[in-house]
Amino acid sequence: MSLTIAFCLLLQATPPDTLPYDLQNPSFIINLVSEDLKEISGLSPTDSAGVYLAIADEVGEIYFIDGAGGGVILRKVFFREKGDFEGVEMVGKCLYAVKSDGDIFEIGCWDNENQSVKEYKTHLKKADDVEGLCYDPKRFALLLACKQNTDSAGLRRVFAFDLKTKQLSDKPVYTIDPEAVNRMVPLDGDKNRYFSPSGIAIHPKTGDVYVISSAQKRLVVLDYKTGAIRYAVRLDKKLLPQPEGIAFDAEGNLHLSSEGKKGEGLVLKFDFKAPK
Repeated sequence: MSLTIAFCLLLQATPPDTLPYDLQNPSFIINLVSEDLKEISGLSPTDSAGVYLAIADEVGEIYFIDGAGGGVILRKVFFREKGDFEGVEMVGKCLYAVKSDGDIFEIGCWDNENQSVKEYKTHLKKADDVEGLCYDPKRFALLLACKQNTDSAGLRRVFAFDLKTKQLSDKPVYTIDPEAVNRMVPLDGDKNRYFSPSGIAIHPKTGDVYVISSAQKRLVVLDYKTGAIRYAVRLDKKLLPQPEGIAFDAEGNLHLSSEGKKGEGLVLKFDFKAPK
């Protein structure tokens, strides 16, 4: 048998990569009873195990929620009266929040009376509709995922905000082709809309970039280096009626949050199944 034929047979016998989560079976579900979090639109880990940051539309207020304590609000950090805030992140001693128009807010000394707030304008516009924010430790940057027009098949873009220079990259660091997502996860009774990012996070173990879309209820996983789509899967709309936030804990467990369309906001945890 030639080496070429043997190699081809080996490839055929090797099972394909699978997403390391069972997205039909969360290990726990938190119903966020606070009315403040009914429209939860961002989710992020903190430096305290089991505690997450959340933010909701319309008010510049960051919530520390206890993931192990049923989603109880442990602390509130107010920084701006009004604004369409879509993402939140903790980096070191600073908190960051992003508006849909791409403006970034840096909140320092948030845990004492000397709180400081800096606002950074970017080249993004309201039409870009930023909905995702996460920390990228390799770039030492924040990644901003643009939702854009859900009825358009144009490339979805992710930009990097350098935390040293406080500048947003001119060109996107990742792009996602909604048509490619539809080919990987065909429409099946879905509305004829396109993948449009509503949340983004980087996996702490694999380094992959996870992006969710409330439109069509999809999760796409990108290779960190190449930006190629590794996985594209459908999210269960019964479990996640409006997925808006995504975060990982240090062990790689996945947390997804959903706005409460007809009830309370939700946070679901999916356990990481490490490759053997």
